[in-house]
Amino acid sequence: MFKLACPGCGAEVVFRSATSALAVCEYCRSTLLRDADAVRDVGKMAVALEDYSPIRITTSGMYAGKAFGVVGRIQLRYDAGFWNEWYLLFDDGSAGWLSDASGQYAVTVDTGLASDAPPFGQIVPGGFYPFEGVTYSAADLRTARCSGGEGELPFLVGAGWQARVADYRQSHRFLTFDYSDGDTPRRFVGKAVSLADLKCQLLREPDDIARSAGHLKGKAAVLDCPACGASISWRPAVAAHLHCPACGTESDATTGTAEIMDAARREALVHTTLALGDVAKIDGEAFSLIGLMRCREVGEGDEWTEYLLFNETAGFVWLVESGAGWDKVKVLDAWPESVSASAVSLEGSAFTRMQAYGAEVIHAAGAFNWRVQVGDTVSITDYRGARGTLSSERSPAEISWSLAQRVPAGTVDGWFGKKGKLAAAVAAGSTAVQADSVPAGALHPLALRFTAILLVINVPLSFMGGFINWLVTLIAVGVLWWPIYSRITDDAP
Repeated sequence: MFKLACPGCGAEVVFRSATSALAVCEYCRSTLLRDADAVRDVGKMAVALEDYSPIRITTSGMYAGKAFGVVGRIQLRYDAGFWNEWYLLFDDGSAGWLSDASGQYAVTVDTGLASDAPPFGQIVPGGFYPFEGVTYSAADLRTARCSGGEGELPFLVGAGWQARVADYRQSHRFLTFDYSDGDTPRRFVGKAVSLADLKCQLLREPDDIARSAGHLKGKAAVLDCPACGASISWRPAVAAHLHCPACGTESDATTGTAEIMDAARREALVHTTLALGDVAKIDGEAFSLIGLMRCREVGEGDEWTEYLLFNETAGFVWLVESGAGWDKVKVLDAWPESVSASAVSLEGSAFTRMQAYGAEVIHAAGAFNWRVQVGDTVSITDYRGARGTLSSERSPAEISWSLAQRVPAGTVDGWFGKKGKLAAAVAAGSTAVQADSVPAGALHPLALRFTAILLVINVPLSFMGGFINWLVTLIAVGVLWWPIYSRITDDAP
């Protein structure tokens, strides 16, 4: 451990790791470059945006049988969002990184230069890279800039510093190529983890996150739409890419104040079953609905609504409402072990390929943990299995995997306290009533009325036509009542 007085303000600055090249004074933000037993002030480091991450400097945990402490952070921002890289110091003196992106975590350690890595410009999502008997698949390709930092870091970063990184995955395994210093990248290898896996201690409390996240010192905490002045209901603890529900203006709040990114107003609002700000009680945790998107299949008429829910402890969950019903969707931390043209294997479960299609965002409102734009498109492939529907989403920069599980409409009613009164879905300016949004009990009078009509018309004919007419009448009544009873069965919790 190396201590000294900050040359800028005199406060004590501590270098806990012998491998740390710089430290940021937490009082005056001076970036101190270490040179033997002295330091040189090389300028000011931008303040890292407080976000929904529960991690902080001084958080501790265990990885691969070794204790670690978090001693530094850099925040990296790209066009569609940002993520944190936390610098770890292990008890044996070695170091590593804890990647923290939208509630998904991975720990990696530096294994040195990778002369066999593909050129950065030739990497595409889905491409393969073999390493130590494992074939990894390219998951994410980014050029990002450092937007802030704190604590100790092993290299010099500052304004304008860029990171060129490519992430590869296979099951829980995680591999990153870092091309920031040249065409031959450094290779970092590790695995996807949860904070529970790491046995983390000294995490930020949910109330602390809610109070401070989304804030920069001296910046306004309340944001209004810069186009129409309406209040944007958002959770600063969660996201900074906002869509005004009143006029559709897209804003960026990652600097603590809203800046117009797309001032094109939407002429029509999209009415949805659930509304921004609705709260659901799922598995004993309160989730807030912070963002929603209306999507459609490219080249087809099918549309659906995706709702983004957030809880400070449990993270993000998606609910998807379509004509087929409701699905609870979780983005996967561990990827499939194998993928073929016709099937996928995930944690020992088999999924069969069902369909592939394109999806386009046609409306967005609320807050998201990445930049959503109307017109965004992704390629989706669905696989069906006993555990639900496994889907891959591919864009030019990344691939993600998620698992959707069907949820009865009655269960969704219970989560949100709607008492069986889910509103009719309205999309793209035209009313589209979803079958699941009408309580089964409300259909009984209609069914009785049509049954009576069938009997009045067909019973006299049945006496004249014999068994065949009786059979046709019974089949018609069965067809009329079957959807109602099947929905009652499906909606049973």
